[in-house]
Amino acid sequence: MLAALSLRSRIGVIFSAIAIIVMIGGGSMLWYTHQMDTVLVSMVNKDFILYKTAQNMELALANQKGLLTYYLVDGDAKWLKSLGEYRQIFYQIIEDAQRLDLTPKQREALQVISDKYRVYTQEKDRAIENYKSDRFHGSISSLHEKQRDAFFGVLGLCRAFSEDQWRVIVKTEERSKILSQNLRAVAFIAIAMFTLLGTVFLFILYRHILGPIRGLALETGSSAQESSKDEVHSLTHSLKGMMRDFGETSNELARSRKNLLQAERMVMVGELAAGVAHTIRNPFTSIKMRMFSLGRSLKLTETQEEDLQVISDEIARIDRIVENFLEFARPPKLRLKECRLGDVINSVLTLLEYRLKAYNVAMQYEFQPDLPLVRVDVDRIKEALVNLVINACEAMETGGRITITERHETHAKLGDVMAVTVSDTGPGIPEAIIDKVTTPFFTTKEDGSGLGLSIVVRIVREHSGKFIVSSNAGEGTQCAILLPIGGEDHESDSDN
Repeated sequence: MLAALSLRSRIGVIFSAIAIIVMIGGGSMLWYTHQMDTVLVSMVNKDFILYKTAQNMELALANQKGLLTYYLVDGDAKWLKSLGEYRQIFYQIIEDAQRLDLTPKQREALQVISDKYRVYTQEKDRAIENYKSDRFHGSISSLHEKQRDAFFGVLGLCRAFSEDQWRVIVKTEERSKILSQNLRAVAFIAIAMFTLLGTVFLFILYRHILGPIRGLALETGSSAQESSKDEVHSLTHSLKGMMRDFGETSNELARSRKNLLQAERMVMVGELAAGVAHTIRNPFTSIKMRMFSLGRSLKLTETQEEDLQVISDEIARIDRIVENFLEFARPPKLRLKECRLGDVINSVLTLLEYRLKAYNVAMQYEFQPDLPLVRVDVDRIKEALVNLVINACEAMETGGRITITERHETHAKLGDVMAVTVSDTGPGIPEAIIDKVTTPFFTTKEDGSGLGLSIVVRIVREHSGKFIVSSNAGEGTQCAILLPIGGEDHESDSDN
């Protein structure tokens, strides 16, 4: 029947049954204690008092028996005085007993004793009067003959009353024993039911709750020893671990999606670059040759020479754009060797010396020969640094200062790295677009291809490094290249 119910219903039914058993047991205990209190009060307030009253009446009656004999022997009046005192005690005992909450039978018995006792006292008084008036002739035994029957009659009544009260006390005791036996039976049944239901509850708790929780904890990565101590804590710990793993997996998925989109763009760019290379580059090469030939063979005016130079410059710019397309789509073929990054930086500065002057840009760099060597493709790293310096120059339209620093540091994921930072004093990158600057084809320049920083990211990724762009509007931009020392194969990405 329980199997047809849900787990919640089964637990509710068992808890309800346990609660009912506890209430029944508690109610039985309260009822029993009330009955015991009633019995004890009845025994103390009436039954024992009446039993004690009967005993006292017998004692008072027995004390009166010999006092008359003593008086008749020596004639001392003190025996009569004692006799009167015991009579008062006897009457007082009966009077006190009659004030109790008596049954009609008990009250009738006391009244019969009282009447018989009066007859006995009258016979005793008559014997005393006869003795005092000298009308007594014969022995003392004959004087007591009449009142002896009355005495034993009263004594028999007192004893009968005492025995009746003792039987009442015995019956009350038997009733108490029956109540105790019934209570023990109820308690035994309650304990048995409680044990049974508790066992069923523990079975359900372990089989349908703790067991599955422990199994789930083991399946989610918890150890058997830990789960056996505290299943809930173990499951909580495992779920927290799963949440952390889920977060890391989500981040990995986001990075994978980003890389996939990048790869799709690269494929598209590769196809586009191949078409552009075959369709545009060869005609433009012919045009450049013709322009060079015309410039040497014709006598041109100053204005015509300026126009010819503009045409030549524009053709060169188109050629650079095509070269960027080809460079971005070109598969990596690294020629790695150990070198000092400071030598690469000095080579770049020498290459760009005249361009820096044309942009009115001051360069600040301090060579550090004691830094570790790094295993890189020199030409590719040089290309990345050239792109970063040119981007910085173009960002500072009215001139400024570019600072290049290199340092040895430890990265959380890459380990020991050499970090090269290119900082400028330009206007910076707005926060709204800083996440997009490394995206292929994204540019804020009218004549830009949007591939400069994308090529840098590509080169850094080829070296298993990390590229970081940081900027504050109005405070310039900092671009950092992190390259693992020794060329270890680390996961790479770009951070903005």
